[in-house]
Amino acid sequence: MVVAALTAGLVSPVAAQAAPAVQEQGQGQGQGPLRAITLITGDKVMVDEQGALVGVEGRPGAQFVRYVQEDHQYVVPEDALDDLAQDRLDKRFFDVTAMNDFGYDDTKIDRIPLLTNGLRASAAIPKAEAAQRWAQRQVGVQSADKIWLDGKARITLDQSVPMVDAPGAWQAGFDGSGVTVAVLDTGYDQEHPELKDVVVAAQDFTGEGVVQDSVGHGTHVAATVAGHGAYTGVAKGAKLAIGRVCGTWECPESAVIAGMEWAAREVKAKVVNMSLGGDQSDGSDPLSQAVDRLTAETGTLFVVAAGNAYTFRKVSSPAAANEALAVANLTKQGALAESSSRGPRFGDYAVKPDIAAPGTDIVAARAKGTLPDEAVDELHARLTGTSMAAPHVAGAAAILAQRNPTWTARELKAHLMASVKPVADTSANVGTGLLDARRAVEQQNVRADVGSLSFGLVAWPHTAVHEKTITYRNDGDQPVTLQLQHDLGADFTVPSSVTVPAHGTAPVVVQLDPRKGLGTFFGHVKATAEGVSLITSVGAYVQEERYTLTVKMTGRDGKAPLSGYALLVDLKTGESSALNANAEGVGTVRLPVSDYAVLTRINEYSRLAGWYTPVSVTQAAGKVSMTKDVDVELNAKDGKPITIALDDGAVRPLHREIDLSVPRLPSKHGGVSGSIEGSTPVYALPFGDPLPELDYSTTLKAAQPRVSVGEFGFPVRYTDSSPFLPPGAHKWRTAARDGDVKGALVVVDSGDEDLYTLAQQLKDAGAAAVLLLGPQPFGGPPQTALPVLSASDHGAVELVKQLGREVTINAIDSSPISYNLFYPERGTLPSGKTYQVKKGELAEVKVRYRSSGADGLVRQRLYPMLDGTAAGRMAVLLDEALVAPVARSEYYSAGNGIGWYQEGFIGRMFGEDARDPLVGVWSDLAPVTFQPGKQYRRDWGAAVAAPRLNGTSMVQWALGGGVTRSGNGIQAEVSPFATATAVESWVATASGSMELKRDGVSLGTAYSPWEGWWEAPAEPGRYELSLNATRSAPQLELSSDVSSTWGFTSAATAEGKLPLLQVDYDIPLDIRNSARAGVPLPVRFTVARQAGAGTATVRELKAFASFDQGATWVPFKSVVPRGGKPGGYVSLRVVASDTEGNTIDQTVLKAYRLR
Repeated sequence: MVVAALTAGLVSPVAAQAAPAVQEQGQGQGQGPLRAITLITGDKVMVDEQGALVGVEGRPGAQFVRYVQEDHQYVVPEDALDDLAQDRLDKRFFDVTAMNDFGYDDTKIDRIPLLTNGLRASAAIPKAEAAQRWAQRQVGVQSADKIWLDGKARITLDQSVPMVDAPGAWQAGFDGSGVTVAVLDTGYDQEHPELKDVVVAAQDFTGEGVVQDSVGHGTHVAATVAGHGAYTGVAKGAKLAIGRVCGTWECPESAVIAGMEWAAREVKAKVVNMSLGGDQSDGSDPLSQAVDRLTAETGTLFVVAAGNAYTFRKVSSPAAANEALAVANLTKQGALAESSSRGPRFGDYAVKPDIAAPGTDIVAARAKGTLPDEAVDELHARLTGTSMAAPHVAGAAAILAQRNPTWTARELKAHLMASVKPVADTSANVGTGLLDARRAVEQQNVRADVGSLSFGLVAWPHTAVHEKTITYRNDGDQPVTLQLQHDLGADFTVPSSVTVPAHGTAPVVVQLDPRKGLGTFFGHVKATAEGVSLITSVGAYVQEERYTLTVKMTGRDGKAPLSGYALLVDLKTGESSALNANAEGVGTVRLPVSDYAVLTRINEYSRLAGWYTPVSVTQAAGKVSMTKDVDVELNAKDGKPITIALDDGAVRPLHREIDLSVPRLPSKHGGVSGSIEGSTPVYALPFGDPLPELDYSTTLKAAQPRVSVGEFGFPVRYTDSSPFLPPGAHKWRTAARDGDVKGALVVVDSGDEDLYTLAQQLKDAGAAAVLLLGPQPFGGPPQTALPVLSASDHGAVELVKQLGREVTINAIDSSPISYNLFYPERGTLPSGKTYQVKKGELAEVKVRYRSSGADGLVRQRLYPMLDGTAAGRMAVLLDEALVAPVARSEYYSAGNGIGWYQEGFIGRMFGEDARDPLVGVWSDLAPVTFQPGKQYRRDWGAAVAAPRLNGTSMVQWALGGGVTRSGNGIQAEVSPFATATAVESWVATASGSMELKRDGVSLGTAYSPWEGWWEAPAEPGRYELSLNATRSAPQLELSSDVSSTWGFTSAATAEGKLPLLQVDYDIPLDIRNSARAGVPLPVRFTVARQAGAGTATVRELKAFASFDQGATWVPFKSVVPRGGKPGGYVSLRVVASDTEGNTIDQTVLKAYRLR
């Protein structure tokens, strides 16, 4: 759902430890934990806390193009390129920047909202089902001409009403009487005296069932249109219809469209004000299309705020609609407001905005209990933005509609635009000029048929003169001669005058000769006569020199590839274009003169039961100079292999990632990447000029497969919904689903199967297990009745597809060893290179994945980093499932700036009723670097997990996590369950709160154990910050209840860390976080101030243990005394202070287990 945003400018609602006698702890770099955004294809894009693209968790075998356009990052799966090229899908489904801005990451919503059926119907796809629906094309692509993301827009009179000369129109007898203006916004204050008897209809479209304004924006806008009282609205005689389409500062597009339909069709409003907007648009988005459609069908004029994006070509949706009257924001001095979105229109360079009005420091009605920081008094607030400018124009439109009740929306729009006051700014940012309500109602006899002429994008090459026409109309009884002036420059030709006959029309042809100059042009044609002043905006973008790049691709089999695409990246600007090959393997694109990186992938496919899976991948990269038409021919047979050679016969290559990118450019992103089976051959094909800007990497996960087939151990996989096989060798006969399946491994073509139903049917028939041929389905239903495996490794497929033979399925819980290999290259594509893997050149990590409750699945996810960050390149990820607890050896590529960032998902990725539901995520505080040939130790999930002052992420830690103060503001970003090296950045069942007191008086409670903010007096005071948090899950029995109370003294200060203490625990526990009952246990506590707050000298430390979950406590110094019984728990409490009076009192119930 695109949420239209209200466009007022006041807010934008917008531990690696050394092994003994070996080596020291790994060094942290810099990179935060990640969030996932599920695409409509089911692939998950990973972003950091700033929304920067980090990586992709793709469907098995998925390939991707990523690029930047207009500062937005896109990740497009290969199998969606054709749907985009054919305009069947909204490209915002793959716009990572927009999806993140809309709040559509997987921590916030579990469905992908969309619009279908001519933008009149909203729907949603569960993210857990997205991949399956995409594979079956059950996402609406076939049933609708196009499907759109249901995104979000944002909600964007003392001096301003006279400024547009509304009083002059009133004096002429026109105040909007008899005209209804609809305001689609946040609702209105039903008790506000200045809107009393003004509102004649109101309806909610947010689903909340109320029209009362809890934000304040809608009330302010409505009163600017037609309010009565101290600050009278522009159309003081008009009536209002209020459509509440925004519950907060964000507005679902589906709600906005529903409100538009209501206003135009049911209310039959002559004018609709929309002080809201989405992202920049070329007018093809759902909201803009709805404006154009409803204007044509009903004659309603939509007046829309242009947006508050500050920069050029940023006029937002739906102001970008052809029929919308888009309004820019002027200050009361007549200058363009800094925040007002500039033109021309994105994409085609059409003239936008259309007109300007005052929108800065506008005083109008204030809804009760809203806008405290903007309040002028109890009833009024002062706001700034194009949101405030638009209702001035809507009010003037109502006045003009009263004057001319038969005029169409186009006539109203054109005349308001023409009847303006000129302003000093003559750029494409203010339209025709400043709204003049009096002039619009007074000059009636002579008018123009359009308010602007858009030559738009004039494409290269330039061989002819272009023409556009303004038609002037004279409704008077005498002919009128108009004197014509323009400021368009020598590229344009305009007649000096034109005579318009009485009751007739006269055309004026404006000519543009693009051969005289290139670039963006904007100006005005002004027609004057006695009592007449009509201004028309004119704009054009004369395109620079461009040439055609043609890329012809041939697969390794000598045929046109089933899939071939290229990314073209301008090496000067970083802007990207995608090229998709047709059925003949040929793709073309027009490009400006520049040097380009051409990054290409040619996949050779084998069809496996409805899935196409790569049997080889050829990557090509080179540079071309576009000073003429260029042809590039790429034959995959000319590629040479890129090989990773392992010297450990006990493991198999499970998962390989390959990445081509040019990150050291202004856009930072641009490349092609993908995930393939570890055994899939990869070839490289350099071409053209050298490309020093290139980054290449190949990444491999090798381990013993959890499930494999045959003596060689070809890897197969569990589907996401499958129960696990008991460890050991399982010998089964293979059978087809329609054969004798009793006691058999049933081999099924992967495709559109309902796995839950299929597995149940086969179990009822006596089958032992199911094996799908082809990549595993992504996501799935609750646990299937039988183990369901998938095979896309071609060795495994060849072995099992011969039905009737006996095969061995080998199962283990966890691989005892893994290799995590990352080979980055800069400035070269390593054609023909072999990376020889030697254990002695890797870092060895002896790692324990501990259990804090029931044994269960843990998904290890690794992100390789280079030089401390993944920014500027798409980090790939390596994913492996384990069953905790487990101890094993992991080998890592090391040195040369390589680092590794690790996350662990406790449980699977979907479904509360699924096997091993996801209950928590832990992550590194920072990527860790290792040295080649050295050995390390790491512990994951080690007790004690307790509140720690580092926020829930490394980004918070680095940028001010913990507890900080700036002036009078105190902010807390705390991880309630953390150790010294890792945090649990998400816990499904966690809840809690934080309260801050000053000198014993509460300053408020934050109902979150992770973050809070309080305003405190400037004077020194004694503070107590208390945190309480709980969690409960079978896998997370320990640290069930935690609390901390920190005492400190503070006063107003420049931004900095406050001197809060924190406790770290070092307890010799086993891999299940347990100790022997009845045996004393040494414990080491470390008390220090939070990072960045200086050092502390501990004055006092007291420790207590409880064997009855806090009912009674036993003091101890450094050894927990005997107590408790096997199967019980030990709880801990630590009370400490330093010499400067800072204190901590921390309690952890069920800190560890007893055995």
